[in-house]
Amino acid sequence: MKLGKSLRQYFSTKAESRRQEEASWDEDLIGDRNGKFGKNRVFWQGSLDSRGFPRAPAVEVRDIFRHCVRILGAYGNDIDGLIKPIREHEPQFDSRFVVDLQSPKAPRACPPYFIYVDHRYKEVSMYIRGLNLLHRRDYVVLLKNRKGEKPYEEGFVHHGMTEAAEWATEHVAPVLKEQLRSNKGYRLTIVGHSLGAGVAALFTMMLVKSPELVGLADPREIRAILFAPPRDDFLPRVSTKSVKRVFLVTFPLTVVVVFTYWLKQTLQSKEDKETQRLYPPGKVYHFIYKQPGRRGDRPIRARVVPSAEGRFERIVLPSLGTVSNHSVLLLAKHLKKFDWPEELKDSWLISVLQTRKK
Repeated sequence: MKLGKSLRQYFSTKAESRRQEEASWDEDLIGDRNGKFGKNRVFWQGSLDSRGFPRAPAVEVRDIFRHCVRILGAYGNDIDGLIKPIREHEPQFDSRFVVDLQSPKAPRACPPYFIYVDHRYKEVSMYIRGLNLLHRRDYVVLLKNRKGEKPYEEGFVHHGMTEAAEWATEHVAPVLKEQLRSNKGYRLTIVGHSLGAGVAALFTMMLVKSPELVGLADPREIRAILFAPPRDDFLPRVSTKSVKRVFLVTFPLTVVVVFTYWLKQTLQSKEDKETQRLYPPGKVYHFIYKQPGRRGDRPIRARVVPSAEGRFERIVLPSLGTVSNHSVLLLAKHLKKFDWPEELKDSWLISVLQTRKK
């Protein structure tokens, strides 16, 4: 009798502890910036980069979610390939308003993209695809870069991505201008993922500097939404300097040298000088669904973090989702589990959330 009571009390205590943990897991993450030696921890956790910053407003997360679903269509090779992945998550997607779908073959061209006019939200959007491992042209854009080779404003930018953005100002901007002229009062949103996010960031900066290219007088009507842009997860965190570190870590014949180098680099809190070069202006939305030290996923959380300032510059190798976190499809699936307020559940969001059960 006493044993049964003790067991019930034990499991009740464990359940209550777990509920409290679930309620505040994103505020009390395991680990800290400072370890035993007062320096950066040996095993860094990516969720720590945004700890202590405020939650993102749900209305902004919904806006990001809508574009997260639609950029899946940019990976299609034709109109059918565009429609299918979007409608798996957004049954109400109306393909009649896809006004342009291109896979440019010209030198210096940007990655494949499509343009969509959303009359519900009064928005003209351009969606730029990320790196396709089977397309040689994507590698040409990605690898055409040397540090200090392409000056822009008061700094330097990626050469290949800048050429792709300049190509877009010549060939895509006139199409966007025509759509904005036909739909007065609509705003312009440039969306990109991975490689496309870099091109989208630079293209948007050029349009904001010269809004007349798209027929707008107010540059505030132009914005960019970038998924996995420079320094947001494992792949974008990679810079020339960090690649050298990883190469040393993985080279089997230099185990001793690797350990010494890795420990030295980990324990010293030296800022990566390349960080400032890679950050686009704006806000960083950090989505977290893993709790360090725990198996399985947690309800997704979103925090708003100021860009740069020494965050997101460390490669996180211990994570099981090191590469999968780069997937925009994975983000779309997790956002269906977001704690959506009832007042934000319009017909669009309700239809998308219903696909979660399929």
